[in-house]
Amino acid sequence: MNQNPRSDFQSIKSMLNSKSPFTFVRFSDGEMEILRNRALFIGNGKIVWHKGSVDFNYPEFDSKDFDPDRDKEIRSDLMKAAIYQSKNYIKGIPASHNSAILDRNLMIEYNNNLNTNLTFADLLINQNFLKFRREIVPIFMEFNDVYVVGNFRTRLELLNSSWKIVPIQDNFFSDYEIIVNKTMKILRFLPLDSLVLGSASSLTNVLGQKLNAEREDITFIDIGTSMHDLFELTSGIREYHQLLSPNTLFGIYHKIRLASRKNYRLKW
Repeated sequence: MNQNPRSDFQSIKSMLNSKSPFTFVRFSDGEMEILRNRALFIGNGKIVWHKGSVDFNYPEFDSKDFDPDRDKEIRSDLMKAAIYQSKNYIKGIPASHNSAILDRNLMIEYNNNLNTNLTFADLLINQNFLKFRREIVPIFMEFNDVYVVGNFRTRLELLNSSWKIVPIQDNFFSDYEIIVNKTMKILRFLPLDSLVLGSASSLTNVLGQKLNAEREDITFIDIGTSMHDLFELTSGIREYHQLLSPNTLFGIYHKIRLASRKNYRLKW
């Protein structure tokens, strides 16, 4: 990885086209809060974190409740995912366009000050989002066995009836150990050369690391919320979803407004 939004995107695309297995997991602000052992709550129309409380009505499947005293195992597993290294294990991390230089530097430090397998947490969204939907999602369709680790409300029938869901409950933190063990029992026995798409918050990072250590033949990609509309889940809650707006005056206005924001252009 070169920490260049265009070439790193192309590397992901090339590996998919050649069916060369790899793992891509994303450490965004929620994961960084957990790594820093800070309490985090998302639910009931609020976000409560170290900066205070903010009113924001996320859907139920986005609910989270990390308690540093209670959830030590989650943090331990997430730390393993943050420092784990293998030749085909790629970590997306916050960067300067997220105003997260301290988080970026912490992740670089966790990785022995090597940037080799580090890229942007936002590599498949923001300025690359439409390219992801146009150029990479069609490649997903070419895999024989595709599994989506996501909220139990996920519906795949209209997208691809052959894909299979590995369902995850709301706020997995409350039953973390049970859910990790149950999900890994499924993932470790998937067919050879399967593709796994992860959309399960911080659980995605943990599962991606564990699976990479056991099954080098599987491609695992943390897609976050980038395909929520295709999964018939609530979309539009992330700013980059506005790029899918129709080309009406209202839609064009929102696209221009988003493109002018600092965090839209990926910058290391």
